[in-house]
Amino acid sequence: MAGYITVLVTAAIMMVLAILSVFLPEVMIDNGITEYSNWNIYSQYVLMAGSFVAYILFWVCGKEKRANAGLSRNKVKLSILLVILFFVLYLLRFVIAGLLYDAISGGSNVESLSGSLIDPAIIRVLIALAINFPLTFIAFMGEEYGWRYYLQPIMQKKFGLRLGVLLLGLVWAVWHIFVDYLFYAKETGLQMFVSQIITCVAMAIFFGYAFMKTENIWAISIMHYINNNMIAVFAGGDANVLQNQTVTWGMLPIMLVQNILFFLFILAPVYGKLRKDKEEQKTA
Repeated sequence: MAGYITVLVTAAIMMVLAILSVFLPEVMIDNGITEYSNWNIYSQYVLMAGSFVAYILFWVCGKEKRANAGLSRNKVKLSILLVILFFVLYLLRFVIAGLLYDAISGGSNVESLSGSLIDPAIIRVLIALAINFPLTFIAFMGEEYGWRYYLQPIMQKKFGLRLGVLLLGLVWAVWHIFVDYLFYAKETGLQMFVSQIITCVAMAIFFGYAFMKTENIWAISIMHYINNNMIAVFAGGDANVLQNQTVTWGMLPIMLVQNILFFLFILAPVYGKLRKDKEEQKTA
């Protein structure tokens, strides 16, 4: 309970900072890679402090309380393998998109991507990314605890394992609608929202699969963390690359194709388990 209260207090302080940033002066701070608002940095400090305290509280509460709260580290080896699989598929997603863009425009996106993966600066950012998760985990744990641990079982019980996850992905996308229009792509908000639907449904399928296989919300939170931060990694650590993007209608078919690796997991046997169990009950 103390850990939950810590998460709520952290969220409340972040909200206060967001409101204050509207009325108080903004100072841009150069970190050598890009410029960050002082309010962004303040919020990161709050997030780090809240994550540090919450992690300790979730650790010391004991196995029984963690299990009752859905915070157990279940099937650790399988969870690690699925996190690695997600990371590999995520990179392949970029490769597929790069190949498609190269075929259309005659560019060299795949070559640039391969060069980025061996760039020392990118490697340093990747190492920092791995280290930073425990310091910012509640931003991702909080969201995944709601989507996967709480809502996914409810949706699947009501609509079935496959349809429940697909609808969950749609709800997840709608939840992003304001940030799509006001932050990610102010000039192409509608196109960004449609791309968000594609991405969220694809991620919901794979995250749902991984959670059903492991029931380890920590693993899904790490996947969410990777998904949210890898674009900034390829930009050399510039988180501002997420802001004011331009998404065209012509990009959406490519997004559909590049997410095919995640969409295919809807065919995984675990998504047919409920129907199989019901058939076995009828036979018995």
